[in-house]
Amino acid sequence: MSAAGLLQTPNPGRHWLLAMLLCGLVFACGLSAHTHPATRSIAVVQNFDAARYAGQWFVLARMDHPAEQGLIQTGAYYRSNADGSLSMVQRGLDPQRRQWTKRESLALPAGAPHQGALKIAAHGAYSSDYHVVALDTDYRWALVLGTSANRAWVLSRTPTLRAEDRSRVLQQARAAGVNTEQLLWVPQERLSAPLL
Repeated sequence: MSAAGLLQTPNPGRHWLLAMLLCGLVFACGLSAHTHPATRSIAVVQNFDAARYAGQWFVLARMDHPAEQGLIQTGAYYRSNADGSLSMVQRGLDPQRRQWTKRESLALPAGAPHQGALKIAAHGAYSSDYHVVALDTDYRWALVLGTSANRAWVLSRTPTLRAEDRSRVLQQARAAGVNTEQLLWVPQERLSAPLL
């Protein structure tokens, strides 16, 4: 019998069956939404090596966000762990207060170890997605997205990028859906202290 026939039938048992089927469908959709669809839809690098990614990076550009707003000389230091995770220390200078801010977290693999998809855990809770969507073959620069292209960072091993590298990373960013006109280029001059 069709679903329309079930709805027209006064049999309460059939109404109960239809209600259970609908509840199951809603539950399945909820589970699907909870598994972070953005993680599945963002293409990440497939030859990611956490040990090579470890070390110091300068955040040369970003989509501005309240947590980083106003910060300059931003950067991160990653330490590779035996379980494939990366311990992270992010740092930036608040020029108004003349104070450094520091945040520590852990990046855990969100898929296969060779994929550039990570989950950031801060204070024991998962807080955000971390997708390495473009990476120089020598690990000199990287393009990272959060849950979507509205959260993007351009990372470099050095405080500046060569013109050809900047052009390449911007091309990769546009291909990933980033509005590169909205990228905030972060002043990196006079980094007065190492990141760790």
